Amino acid sequence: MKSIVAAIILSAGAAFAAAGWYFSADENEPAAASSVDTSAFDPSLPVEGRIAALEKAVSDERLARQLLQEEVFYLTGELERFAEPGYSQPVEDSVDESEQSEPRLSRSEERRRHNSREGRIERLVAAGFLPSHADWITQREQELQMAALQERFDAERSGEDVDWIANRTMTSDTLRAELGDADYERYLEANDRSTNVSVSSVIDSSPAQTAGLMPGDEIVRYDGERVFSMTDLTRQTMVGEAGQTVVVDIMRNGNLMQVVMPRGPVGITGGRRRF
Repeated sequence: MKSIVAAIILSAGAAFAAAGWYFSADENEPAAASSVDTSAFDPSLPVEGRIAALEKAVSDERLARQLLQEEVFYLTGELERFAEPGYSQPVEDSVDESEQSEPRLSRSEERRRHNSREGRIERLVAAGFLPSHADWITQREQELQMAALQERFDAERSGEDVDWIANRTMTSDTLRAELGDADYERYLEANDRSTNVSVSSVIDSSPAQTAGLMPGDEIVRYDGERVFSMTDLTRQTMVGEAGQTVVVDIMRNGNLMQVVMPRGPVGITGGRRRF
């Protein structure tokens, strides 16, 4: 796992470095990443031609920035997934090579298989989904991910502000609504993703401490609503009237319990984030 995280960090660093290289050219050395033909800015050209060239340059720069943001956005999500308390890298079983009927796949081949469409379908079927339903889910994932990319691209091209949180959770939010909570939980489990909000630590004098939450607890529901992630929990804290008493269902040592607290910031650290 350490090697995977290191690779992601290096890739993220490369993305930021590329961004800096593209956008920080000094007056003596133009940015090498720019593909704009500087001859297009020939002052002898008609005003309309120079305006068109400038508009194209701005458009190209915006597209390059968007592509870099996409890479950083993806890598950040991968780092957060590896940082989840429930994440663990699959451990390879020790098998005598003489007992193997087929050649063992390399790690890179195993990862490709794991992330392939066929691999995702196999995991969903193993989790109890019918093959036809598993196939639909994997197709729907791709459609929603592409729709999110297109939405960000269109917003960047038009100069509009992007709601990064809403855009980032678009796929999971839509799948949850379409599958229902029970099937969505199975979907998360099949993809080795957390299905509850794990409490890493409790902030002193917080509502969580007053209610008796402890490190190691897992928040299952907030005010009767199922929460699968910190994003879900944050949204639920903002619903209704601030300060009203809500019931929070937690799992502690395999036992389901309930605590009460005022609606608002909970006061826990889950992974690297506080709520």
